[in-house]
Amino acid sequence: MLVLAVAVSSLSACLKDRTSEYVEVAPVACADTVFFQAEIMGEIMDVSCNTVGCHDAGTGSGSYVLENYTQVAGAATVLVGVMNYTAGLPMPQGSPKLADSLLQKFDCWIEQGKLNN
Repeated sequence: MLVLAVAVSSLSACLKDRTSEYVEVAPVACADTVFFQAEIMGEIMDVSCNTVGCHDAGTGSGSYVLENYTQVAGAATVLVGVMNYTAGLPMPQGSPKLADSLLQKFDCWIEQGKLNN
């Protein structure tokens, strides 16, 4: 009986340690529909990517032109990595990382199916 009590106590301690060691972070839910024209182009691409002369067709020196839905939707996977500083060259180059609220908005737009709205 003593062996059983020690085993249960040890198992309980291990489970407790394991639970406190791994904290699950709930993903941020996308509260509202993200609109491509107003939010993705208007708040992110036009402000941080095109107006600085990097990803526009006229003066852009970047590898990607990001002036319309087709171009942005086609590059969305690459953009997530560079804007979050997790892959490729961090963007916007030479500027601070975009605000978390803008990064979340871009992630939500992708999660919602990259709507052209």
